[in-house]
This record gives sequence, C-alpha cells and structure tokens, in this order.
Amino acid sequence: MTFDEFLKAACPPLDLEWRKYRRRTSRHRVEARLRELGLDGFAGYLERLRCDPSEAAGLADRMRVTVSRFFRERQLWDGLFQTVLPTLLRERSPIDPLRLWSVGCCGGEEPYTLALLWRERFAPRPVEILATDIDAASLERARAAVYAVSSLREVPTVLRQRHFRRQDHCWRLDAVIAGQVRFAVHNLMTDPLPAGLDLVCCRYLAFTYYHGERRLLAARRLWQALRPGGALMIGRKEQLGPAGALFTPWSEAPGIFRKQPVDATTLPLDLRPGRDTG
Repeated sequence: MTFDEFLKAACPPLDLEWRKYRRRTSRHRVEARLRELGLDGFAGYLERLRCDPSEAAGLADRMRVTVSRFFRERQLWDGLFQTVLPTLLRERSPIDPLRLWSVGCCGGEEPYTLALLWRERFAPRPVEILATDIDAASLERARAAVYAVSSLREVPTVLRQRHFRRQDHCWRLDAVIAGQVRFAVHNLMTDPLPAGLDLVCCRYLAFTYYHGERRLLAARRLWQALRPGGALMIGRKEQLGPAGALFTPWSEAPGIFRKQPVDATTLPLDLRPGRDTG
C-alpha cells in the first residue's frame, strides 16, 4: 500500500482532507509511528486505526503540517491592522487589553507578526497574545525567536532592520516583542478553551485539513472562544463552508469574519454551543 492509498482510506472516515496531507513531513511522522508500533507497512497501520479509536483520534495531530512565515499573505495583515483591530479597540476601554489567540502557531511567526505590528501601530495600548500548538518542540523553537532568512522574506526591510538582528546565518527577534507572546501546548479540538477573546487567528488548520463534522466542531469551538463581536481570521485560500452560519464576513477585510450572535436553537446540531462531539 502506498502512502497516497493509505491517506485515501484513512482520512475520509475521520473527516480529514486526505490530499492536504500528501507531504514528506506527514509521511515521515506516520512511518515513525509504524516503527514505534512494530508494523511493517501502511496497510497494517490502517487496520490498527480501524480497530483502535484512540490511535485514530490522534492521526490528524500526528500528521500535522508545520509551515509558516512572518507576514504570510500580507494583504490579510493590512486589513487586520488598518480596519479590524482599530474597530475592536474602539469597543474596549483604553485600559483593557485586547486579547488575541494564534491557534496552531507552529514556530511562532504568526503571533510574533501580531506582536510586531502591535508595537508599530498601537503601543502603548495593552495587548495579550496567546499562541498555542499541539507540538511542544515547535513551541520551544518559537520561544527561541530565531529564524532562517526564508521565514522573513515578506517582512518589510524597515521592520527587519528595526526589530531583528543577525545571529550567525539567522535572525533573532527583538526580546521586547518576543516577550509579548505567551506560548502554551493546546489541542483546539479537545482542550479547555480560552474565553472572551477579541481575535482568533486560525489559518491553514481547521479550514484546510478538516471537513464535515470535524470542521464544524472546530468552528464552533472558535466561535465559543470569541467575545460577542469578536473576529476570526482564516487563510486567504480558505472557506468557512457551513460554519459560515456562525460568522459574518468583515466587508473591508477579506479573510476576516465577525462572530454572529446566532440563536443556538437554529443551528445544525453539531454547531450548537454546549455539545461536544469529539
């Protein structure tokens, strides 16, 4: 059995988009798991997934994709800082921090972009930035705040000169900006949620790799974490699909949506607050 054949058989029953996992890193992680379990090939692991619900439940996390960079999709950041965040700030007392959450933060590029731009545009207004990922090793790299030049290719030159310094062949982020971000291990689908958030960034995770009930559950959990009127930022190439019932597009900021004050009794069962299905 090839890796593609394994993905085609294993992913759809788990509401995963199999094509999105056709990556070298995903395959290497699955192969490492085969060795841990003493299995000879993908066919044996597929049978294990079918017989072991706990193993199947961890497949998405095991095949995680950890690709990110600073200012990824720059036009989304422009809309966020020119339109969305000023609106959210006007709705808050000047002494209350805006609360931001970067979900699936990988090596920290996304939350650090938030912190960098906040310092440029809104300091000294207070802010709390939480960044989470399921992978502790990724979070350790994020806390180090040292990056290859490829991660900075979309950072404007003036900001690179102002907020980074060379360290051997890499770049280290300014310690003051790095200190604005709090990192924590967290699983979006199962762990307790933060609450009362003003902004959640969930890009190229739930709305790329999940479909069906898994995507609906993820969307509902993001909706629950946001305060009334809070904003959700997804990737430029992503679509909410049926989860759009929970959010309304921010007309002047493509890729960003506002929490919809929906009547829970009108939602599909998998979207009703208070019901967890996974």
